[in-house]
Amino acid sequence: MKQFLTTALLLSGSALAVSTTGTLTITTTVNASCTLASATLNLGNYNFVSGSTGTANLAVTCNVPTLFTVSTNNGQNYSGGLRMKHSTLDKYLNYTMVTTPVGFSTGATPLTGGDFTTNVAVAITATGAQVTSAGTYSDVVTLTLEY
Repeated sequence: MKQFLTTALLLSGSALAVSTTGTLTITTTVNASCTLASATLNLGNYNFVSGSTGTANLAVTCNVPTLFTVSTNNGQNYSGGLRMKHSTLDKYLNYTMVTTPVGFSTGATPLTGGDFTTNVAVAITATGAQVTSAGTYSDVVTLTLEY
């Protein structure tokens, strides 16, 4: 019986000396996510001689450095050009629009909170010498952010 216990202890001791390894694979996915702010641009009172101009800065915010483009449609009142419609009459005021987006590259520096933010400048000009009726004019332009 003594020999059996000694053999059992030796076998169990050698079983504890064996080892094996495994691996743990760790993954994550970082998706690019961007937003484009909306805004209202008031050109103030239209001046018949000099027209009216204004600029709005729309924030583009991305969670990682991302190249993007911003495009615009022709607004709700387009007819051979961009134009604002009178609030109650069938009258229009022509305008031009220029957008100047700035994209990101891999060298972009993160801002507070890890967001990457830049502005898209939108400049609107309603040229002078347009004969129209008194009142409020407006248009809605859709900007599309692609990234």
